Amino acid sequence: MSTLFHNATFYPMTSEGARAEAIAVDDDGIISFVGSLEETRSRTPDADEIDLGGAHVLPGFIDPHSHFVGAMQYVLYADLSTCASFSDIQRVIRDFIDERNVGPDGVVMATGYDQNALAEGRHPDKTVLDEVSTSIPIMAVHASNHMAVANSPLLRLAGIDESTPDPEGGHFGRVGDTLEPDGYAEEPAAMNALYAVTTPRIAFDPNAIADDMQLVYLEHGVTTCQDGATPANMVDMLRALADNGKLKIDVVAYPMHGEDVDAILEKHADLDGLDYHGHLRIGGLKMFLDGSPQGLTAWMTEPYSAGPKGEDDWVAYGTMTDEDAAAFARKAIDSGHQLLCHANGDAASDQLLRVYATALDASDNPRKRELRPVMIHCQTARADQYDRMAELGMIPSIFSSHIWYWGDVHLRNFGPNRGGRISACGDAKRAGLPFTLHTDTPVLRPNLIEAAWCAVNRVTKNGVQLDEEQKVSVYDALRAITANAAYQYGEEDRKGTLEPGKLADFAVLDRDPFAIDPADLRNVAVLATIKEGKEVYRK
Repeated sequence: MSTLFHNATFYPMTSEGARAEAIAVDDDGIISFVGSLEETRSRTPDADEIDLGGAHVLPGFIDPHSHFVGAMQYVLYADLSTCASFSDIQRVIRDFIDERNVGPDGVVMATGYDQNALAEGRHPDKTVLDEVSTSIPIMAVHASNHMAVANSPLLRLAGIDESTPDPEGGHFGRVGDTLEPDGYAEEPAAMNALYAVTTPRIAFDPNAIADDMQLVYLEHGVTTCQDGATPANMVDMLRALADNGKLKIDVVAYPMHGEDVDAILEKHADLDGLDYHGHLRIGGLKMFLDGSPQGLTAWMTEPYSAGPKGEDDWVAYGTMTDEDAAAFARKAIDSGHQLLCHANGDAASDQLLRVYATALDASDNPRKRELRPVMIHCQTARADQYDRMAELGMIPSIFSSHIWYWGDVHLRNFGPNRGGRISACGDAKRAGLPFTLHTDTPVLRPNLIEAAWCAVNRVTKNGVQLDEEQKVSVYDALRAITANAAYQYGEEDRKGTLEPGKLADFAVLDRDPFAIDPADLRNVAVLATIKEGKEVYRK
């Protein structure tokens, strides 16, 4: 039986100003007609009608980059996101231990602290966490997920001591001028030693928390999301969820550099490509080239205003050599896979553009220009780099929410010129690029409307107006999370706009995002999320 949705303003996002009164959906969840209510009724006289109560409807939002598996943090980890001091961190972790009855055989994972928001103005260390417990292993992860702190029990279990060298592309903090570790671990190369201990100790049933993980996305109107750096065990977990019918939204996974990606692709060959199985597919491969600008680990061509120890020449560092990065890019291109690459600093962006061009030239794949590689984050990407992306067919996925959440930090770290043009959507638009906007969940909740608001208004938490030349229109910002995002995934034939033949994926909103003051865009609320014609979330 077909369904007719009406009593709403539908924005197909096919062109600016386009709208419709009704949409008909067939029993396979595919849009069959978009137009006036009268004509839609005449074409589907036997359809079940659903009255949307005067709402405003956009295509279901498409998350261009996040870590779906990381949404389990919202269910399983202690939340440090509102902590303003070390004592707040200690209180939250103590409460978590008491509430969960955690003992020495367990583990405490806490996430979301930001040293920029702490009264102490620095990262906590093992002494801070040791005051909570010297028997229970504790790991506190930074909001960026690029750094973490361990207490003494966790350091012992991980085998990290005075003899442990810094890994390539990572760093362990030390006590004063000694080699004694202070608990701080920077970048995945260092953090992975801690995760090797904590992950097996986290007791969870993926099937039991799958609904809660997806609710994080559904309540924000997201109908397609990403797991943007998927290790082998998490591909297996996602596969189990898909096979058990637990996924309500589409999830696109990207096996990551450092894993045996060939083995993952061979094991899950039926997931590798554009076809979903139980709402899951593998979209390509992922690598990291640097860290976090708010954590002073994004790799820059010009120094920060001051480094972690006050240095005036600090530019941070890359996490992969050109040789390794080019080899991984070549692996993706030769095998016909899209490559996602984390690049926050402009030096990392230079490296990606350099190695991808090298790999592209060396590859004999006749489809090599069709793969739509993606530069993830682009926080300090320059105008010339956006022009180079256009030459390579590369898509920038911009973490625009940085403007509000860390814009003031970037001004401090980079000065008014570089700090003022972070998340340069305007340059991406002028370069003719189909840029997308993301929130890097679990770094932030997948509030893509807020991400669009940031790109449109460019105002920081302290009310500072950042470079207005980098603003984009409401229409362009919303295209970035609908039509452009569908294009990034190679799914523009079935998602991203409301047209016949495409999936009936809708974000149902409480007000018209095109009629309100752009400054109020972030206040638009999602009333319902519809996936393939079926309501999967209602506020």
